[in-house]
Amino acid sequence: MAAPPGEYFSVGSQVSCRTCQEQRLQGELASKARTEKEEKLSQAYAISAGVSLEGQQLFQTIHKTIKDCKWQEKNIVVMEEVVITPPYQVENCKGKEGSALSHVEKHFRDVESQKILQRSQAQQPQKEAALSS
Repeated sequence: MAAPPGEYFSVGSQVSCRTCQEQRLQGELASKARTEKEEKLSQAYAISAGVSLEGQQLFQTIHKTIKDCKWQEKNIVVMEEVVITPPYQVENCKGKEGSALSHVEKHFRDVESQKILQRSQAQQPQKEAALSS
């Protein structure tokens, strides 16, 4: 049954429904609220611990793909295998060789590639203006 116009579920509401294949789904809103709360608490911890903006952004980016990511003072710990210390550069990643370390190192390479691409795109109009004059 659909909710009347203007009425919505509030965050934390317990919901239950059946799919067309008779699967029963429950608790989706409570789970989402819990996840959002954990993310906000993690962000608040980082700010109160004096973590740099770069460190906070790195944590959020890694956490999007690897949920087993937490703060240990100012260090980022990924899958209990990789520790990233300030100033949060690729050379600050320590851990045993494996998928977690490889994933974190790949993240740093991707970010650097993105920065190079953005700089190149920003310089393109300047080059075109110089050529046209």
